[in-house]
Amino acid sequence: MYTKYFGFNEKPFTLTPNPRFIYLSKNHKESFAHLLYGINNHYGFIELIGEVGTGKTTVLRTLLGQLEDEHYRSALIFNPCLSGVELLRSINQEFGIKSDSEYANDLLAELNRFLLEENSRGITVLLVIDEAQNLRPDVLEQLRLISNLETENDKLIQIILAGQPELEGLLARPELRQLNQRIAVRYRLKPMSLAETRAYIRRRMEVAGETGGVSFSNFAIRWIYLYTSGVPRMINILCDRALLVAYGDEKRCITAAIVSRAIREILNVPQRRNVKLVFSAMAAIALIVLVLVTSARWMPGKTKNISSPVAASSNSAPTARNLENILATLDQDTVHLQALNALLLRWNAPALHDTVANLTTPEAAGRLFNDRNLNLTRVSAKLPELLKANIPFLLETRVAGSHGAYSLAVTSVSASTASISPPLGERSSVAIKELETLANGTAYLVWNNFHHIPDKISIGERMFEIRALQQLLKSAGAYAGPIDGIFGPDSMEAVRTFQKKNSIPADDGVGAQTVAYLYRYDTSGRTPSLIKN
Repeated sequence: MYTKYFGFNEKPFTLTPNPRFIYLSKNHKESFAHLLYGINNHYGFIELIGEVGTGKTTVLRTLLGQLEDEHYRSALIFNPCLSGVELLRSINQEFGIKSDSEYANDLLAELNRFLLEENSRGITVLLVIDEAQNLRPDVLEQLRLISNLETENDKLIQIILAGQPELEGLLARPELRQLNQRIAVRYRLKPMSLAETRAYIRRRMEVAGETGGVSFSNFAIRWIYLYTSGVPRMINILCDRALLVAYGDEKRCITAAIVSRAIREILNVPQRRNVKLVFSAMAAIALIVLVLVTSARWMPGKTKNISSPVAASSNSAPTARNLENILATLDQDTVHLQALNALLLRWNAPALHDTVANLTTPEAAGRLFNDRNLNLTRVSAKLPELLKANIPFLLETRVAGSHGAYSLAVTSVSASTASISPPLGERSSVAIKELETLANGTAYLVWNNFHHIPDKISIGERMFEIRALQQLLKSAGAYAGPIDGIFGPDSMEAVRTFQKKNSIPADDGVGAQTVAYLYRYDTSGRTPSLIKN
């Protein structure tokens, strides 16, 4: 209807997942990286979570489009409301193999033969299940059985489970814990930012053939972002309706008023009520901004303090001795609770409640961290060596309390300072040199063993998880051998080289500290960085 009027070749804001229109926001790029990483490293199960309308299906279709070459075979199941046998039949149909049997064992046997043939040809086979939150538990168990199809060194099929956040709750059921533990790569799609929303609108218009016949004002884009919260599907719905409203009014600039009318039509809100709400909200926002700007400009006697925070902090910076004195006056249980929660926050993990008992020592919190899929590993190391690990950690101090040494969380560092928790003397940042004099040589690394790499491995062992260890060693520049899942002499030598380079005590069985340090070379980006960019 409006395409010819605005000069488009086609409608720019359709709801059909079309890879041609895809806009790769930072979040979408990260999701692609995670998916490709899991597929190319043959991790078996990969999870992609996203709210309704965040672009899961578009990302998956685009991914499958990029994998259409001689090295990949893929299948997409977008109707997961099936029984176990029906799902197997659909999978076999998608791969073009025999699928007329009514028995799961026969279908699995056909699938296994197909996978072995493809594996012998060096082909990676990928199965994508969209809307996986609708799968029944018994069907998910069938998928786990499919993942058991493997050779001695490799997974024969890679399975992506994509779905809404309800999928996480489904996989958390006790009866599905075996499947949940096998998911080595996970990613959650998030809505776009305001800047990404603006770029997204521009991208779709350009793909649709926009030649300058229509434009969106800055206030219109802000209003679109506020209403949609950066969710692509909602942006498409609202922009399409705004273009229709503008076409009806013979306008070529989409203003905030046109967007407001579009919202009213979508919500079916009476005009008078909607206009009143819109302008009341806009007036309130304008008033708040005006008050803040005026306050910043005309607060007498405050300007000097605001403009020179560096000078103020340097004049009153606490010395190492002062830090010890301040720490000794604090309640030790409270200090440890705040420190542990600061580390959990860096991992986006649930916080510990102040009602939790026995937090007098870090070891007492180990089980609680394990419940959050995190490890709390005690190491003996100097502060500079810990900083090289580039992951947040708990630092034991020389200050003793009724339950032993006080510990502080080190959550990030810059060139010369470290952020700590809890703050000391109302300061959450202290000089690294002062912190070094405060440390007693013991720390606790907080890390996630995403790839389930054992910390005790013997020469000659074969297991899938060793592939991940070899890949991390290779990324660290310590290993140049094959990624074959065999812990041979070359792998052992690589571990020793890495340990020596990072001042880690030699451990012929690899060791938890070595594995924790290696995760800073994990390209998935799931381990929080200690060093500020």
